[in-house]
Amino acid sequence: MHYLGVDGGGTETVFALMDENEEIIKSHTGDGCYYPDIGKDGVAKVLREGMERCLEGIVPSNVVACAGIPSYGERDSLMEDLDYIKSKLPVRTLFTNDVEVGYYGSLGFTAGINVVAGTGSIAIGFDESGNCARAGGFGPAMNCDEGSGHHIGLALIQKFTRQSDMREERTLLYNIVRQELQLNKDMDILSRMTEDIRMDRAEVAKLSILAHKIALQGDEACISIFNNAARELYLLAAGVRRQLEYKQTPIKVSYSGGVFKAGELIFTPFEKLLSKNGFKLVKPAGTPVYGACLQAGKMARAQSIW
Repeated sequence: MHYLGVDGGGTETVFALMDENEEIIKSHTGDGCYYPDIGKDGVAKVLREGMERCLEGIVPSNVVACAGIPSYGERDSLMEDLDYIKSKLPVRTLFTNDVEVGYYGSLGFTAGINVVAGTGSIAIGFDESGNCARAGGFGPAMNCDEGSGHHIGLALIQKFTRQSDMREERTLLYNIVRQELQLNKDMDILSRMTEDIRMDRAEVAKLSILAHKIALQGDEACISIFNNAARELYLLAAGVRRQLEYKQTPIKVSYSGGVFKAGELIFTPFEKLLSKNGFKLVKPAGTPVYGACLQAGKMARAQSIW
């Protein structure tokens, strides 16, 4: 048997094929599979193409897949379209939310909390009794997904507008944003964001990379954006804890997602808040897509879904 894992996201979807020795033998990265943006046909296309890339030379009947995708279990329309999506895929596939495979990748099947901060943000936890709870994940439409790449990117633009009209003191941020976004005048930010970028979730999230670049130059305004993001991510973990009954403390908290590539800018304030409040930050054991592979293997051995 082989186990195919899928870690779906708003910006990209990662695929990996694992053998029975739990070794990754093939991998592929495709486009994002965010259902609210691309619909059932878009999700099916991204998943099918990525799976086919990993299945070259492999007999599909000997493969079980686990696909963790955004919006699973959250949007009724996606759940109604799931059978259609499954019918377009080359192998037997069980679906779950991407936050769940992120958990398995970070903490395996042990108790703890995993905080995800990529294009969006969410946290999931399991206590020692196997009870599960989530926090966050409400998406960008209501300006949620706090602590995510989208939230950081949007905060950068909001800081720029406040510095533009002198509601806040101008810092390096002001000039760098003007230069990087090629603004001839400050008001061009409106057309850049609403007409060029069209407030696209993934494109706004990419601005978090610019925020990181500016923060590394010592810009206090940008550093504050990452401090605020870290606090929001801590609150996700705290929200999960309040819903569950952990027996052992400190509670393990791990992480996944592109925001954590910001390094110490996010980890230092995040870990400080966790350690002060009964948590312990631990490095992820593996990647979310590896967690999806592990879950596919677990499901296949249980043979409870076929």
